[in-house]
Amino acid sequence: MDLENTTDANAGLIRTVFGEEHMLAAVIARPTFRVEGTKLVATPEQPWPVDEGPMETPGGTFPGDVPFLTGGIDVFVVGSVYQPSGQPAPDLQVDISVGSGFKRTIDVFGTRVWEKKRGRLVASEPEPFVSMPLTYEAAFGGAVDLEEGEYKWPANPVGKGLYFTPEEAEGNPLPNLEDPEHPIESFEDRPDPVGTAPYPSEGALKLMNAVELDLESENPHITQIKPLLFNHAHPRMIIEPGQEPGPGEWIEIAYARPGGHLRFAMPELAYHVHVQLEDRSYLFPLHVDQIGILADELRVFFSLRAVFTYRLVPLERRLATLHAGPAPSAVPADYVRVWES
Repeated sequence: MDLENTTDANAGLIRTVFGEEHMLAAVIARPTFRVEGTKLVATPEQPWPVDEGPMETPGGTFPGDVPFLTGGIDVFVVGSVYQPSGQPAPDLQVDISVGSGFKRTIDVFGTRVWEKKRGRLVASEPEPFVSMPLTYEAAFGGAVDLEEGEYKWPANPVGKGLYFTPEEAEGNPLPNLEDPEHPIESFEDRPDPVGTAPYPSEGALKLMNAVELDLESENPHITQIKPLLFNHAHPRMIIEPGQEPGPGEWIEIAYARPGGHLRFAMPELAYHVHVQLEDRSYLFPLHVDQIGILADELRVFFSLRAVFTYRLVPLERRLATLHAGPAPSAVPADYVRVWES
């Protein structure tokens, strides 16, 4: 099957075998924008790729695209946060909100280390900072050397703050990013890492969030794999189905720009795909499944997808055509391809 794109958005068709006679396919559209003030200006000349391979960026690795339904809308925020005064300060509380149904808060601290006072380890006062990157290197996690070899924290091996003994912890750093609902009070605390960039595919939180286990039976096993397995954001950065922002609702990241917030309205996004298999036609609407915010670059991309299956008939002619706008109630006559004999 080929994809014909009649829109200004970058788009792609991803497929995989689904059973013995069927294919599973996803048509993905990725419109891109530039933030000007509080408005979004379309930038089709700066496409965000649709690709089965991963893409490396300064803010993390964006995993490749797969032809599966996801369990919600991924929200990615790649960039740094800034003290509103432009002057160094020891901490900052950052809110991320998407419409009325999604809000996350992150506590941001300057460099702290575990220091001994009155015989116990406590966090030192944070050093003042002007900006702080929202990366997993700044979140809880890390690796330590054990007798058996190096041990990496499964939820975030690139982070900081993982220690097993007071001797390891003393004089060494705590994470810069924390969940205010789970503040670190002891070097023995093991909070989930805080993150806004794409979450690593091999990270433990992804599996814990997407799989249900039966641990009570003699042979523990997986009882359910959720569509969340195919999401790429940190589990706390996924908007639940039904809570997606509507057109005109505000998306805001506090202190994401020097001297202020990054704020813009959710655009009206509507695409649909016409799938033609010989003389049979089908219409599928695309739904938003990713909101990507590159704060330092003032760039935004949205990802929308439609997932469908079709029977793989040898020599049958097949075409998917992406159109802008809501899906019509019936297939327009000019959508139908008249095949050459």
